[in-house]
Amino acid sequence: MNTKKAQSVGNSAGNNAGNDTGGDTGGELVRDYLAAVEREASALPADHRQELVADLAEHIEIARAERPGDSDREILRELGDPRTIAATALQESGFGPGAGAVPGAGAGKAPGRRSPAWLVVLLPVLAFGLGYLWVPLGFALKVAGAVVLFRSPYWTKSQKWTGFGLTALAPSLMNVAWFLFSYPNDPSQAEYWTAIVAVAVVTAVGAGWLWRVRSDANAGQRR
Repeated sequence: MNTKKAQSVGNSAGNNAGNDTGGDTGGELVRDYLAAVEREASALPADHRQELVADLAEHIEIARAERPGDSDREILRELGDPRTIAATALQESGFGPGAGAVPGAGAGKAPGRRSPAWLVVLLPVLAFGLGYLWVPLGFALKVAGAVVLFRSPYWTKSQKWTGFGLTALAPSLMNVAWFLFSYPNDPSQAEYWTAIVAVAVVTAVGAGWLWRVRSDANAGQRR
């Protein structure tokens, strides 16, 4: 199943040769890249190696759906060198030298098991609701949501920053402004609930936008 997934990416790229301006077609670039990763990761067990290649293939498909204007060469450059990806996968799986070490962050990091998209959307909503019961818990959930969002492959870099601004940064700034400027002036109940509703709306809009963008990317993959 995983092998078929990887092969389908290379084959589908071959139908879009104009996607890359170099001498190789997009399909050849992707096939060569995936083959290089599989070759460099030969020390991995076969099922782990196939899962790694399938994860990369899926990542390429998502990137194509999200950024149709980018060439395959640009997408592969962002993924990083096949040797670096294979070495990271070997470390994480415990089959290579330095196994168990925490791999450094970077463009060459191999995509690991991904948190589901709904978790990224749920965490800021929980942070809003539970944060009013216990502020440290709300803060911890916001941090967790930001970490999961920025590690996720389901959104582009600009989409991640937009989502972070709407679901975490803007609500936090609104709360800080409330406590600095409104709370000391003994606000009315109406003002208090208006502020809460405003923060809830911004959080909901951000979470809904993230989900809609992710859903659109899935729809683009299916077409």
